[in-house]
Amino acid sequence: MIFKNSKSTVIITGGSSGIGSNLLNFFLNKGFNVVNIDKKKVKNFKKNYKFINCDLLKTNMIKKKLSILKKEKKIIGLVNCAGTTLSEESIKYKIKDWNKTLSINLTAPFYISQIISRFMLKNKTKGSIINIASISGKIAMPNNPAYNASKAGLLNLTKSLAVDLAKYKIRVNSISPGYTITSLNSKSWNDKKLRSIRTKKTLLKRWASPDEYNEAALFLLDNSRSSYMTGSNITIDGGWTSKGI
Repeated sequence: MIFKNSKSTVIITGGSSGIGSNLLNFFLNKGFNVVNIDKKKVKNFKKNYKFINCDLLKTNMIKKKLSILKKEKKIIGLVNCAGTTLSEESIKYKIKDWNKTLSINLTAPFYISQIISRFMLKNKTKGSIINIASISGKIAMPNNPAYNASKAGLLNLTKSLAVDLAKYKIRVNSISPGYTITSLNSKSWNDKKLRSIRTKKTLLKRWASPDEYNEAALFLLDNSRSSYMTGSNITIDGGWTSKGI
């Protein structure tokens, strides 16, 4: 065991930046043990924090690195938050960029969910898996074919895992953020014209702060509050996908 206490453990991928970083610190402050799976290491001196350096493009590395969690008896949650985006119009999109995006945004969440759900099953844990999807999985944003496809795939993967894991008392849901002020969206945010266009298209006329998804994630994680919820998606987008023409 990597934690020598009786606290419940939450695993987060991509916990070193953006939404993942906010979720990581939120769960730490709530008293959970938190494991951050990422390539970028961030300093955190809390005793209930552990970092696993892992390249999510490499499935062999994922399997090897996550084996250390096999003996953790109180893994109650997994948040698949790591993601990447590479923008280019479809006719010019490079196949290597397509493969990289799909590997990180879709293949890794599947494989990590498979590994962690086995650990949950072994330890008879009623676990919760949360996939951080995107409104791009519901509507197609221009010049982003791989990201759109990967997030649409992640939404349906959420349903597939929910169907298959329900008999093991493991729930699987997703959260679809709208435009959020993170490094992933820095290109759009730093372009004043593009930022203005996307702000105006949002009903609440602003972008989200990365911490605006914390409570939704906690709700989905908590079996006492969301025990009847699986295969569902919570959209938090300031009204973007509700707005008509």
